Amino acid sequence: MHPAERKREFNEILIEAIDETITVLLSQGVAKALYDHLQATYSISRDEIPSKLDILLSTLEKTFGGTSSRTIGKVIARELYARLSLTFYDNPGRTFLEYVEDAKVKLQERGSHL
Repeated sequence: MHPAERKREFNEILIEAIDETITVLLSQGVAKALYDHLQATYSISRDEIPSKLDILLSTLEKTFGGTSSRTIGKVIARELYARLSLTFYDNPGRTFLEYVEDAKVKLQERGSHL
């Protein structure tokens, strides 16, 4: 698989993990409101979220507070790892962005074709 195709597939899986987590934890309405807010405030479409994770996390933090946003990020990471067939190890000091980068590294190490 071409690297650009792998990146696109990874991003699609990441978006699915975000969708699933927000919907299960908060509701479909909250997920829609979050995406609408990102579009209206930052001109970020749902498909662009993987390249703008910092803005997603900032929005979650402003909306739900630091502790809750970190919990949401960890649940998204756990869902992402499950979808990628990776073992998730909870590390209290690790940020959501670090989990995402770690997933990318683990996939490269195993030569994954997703």
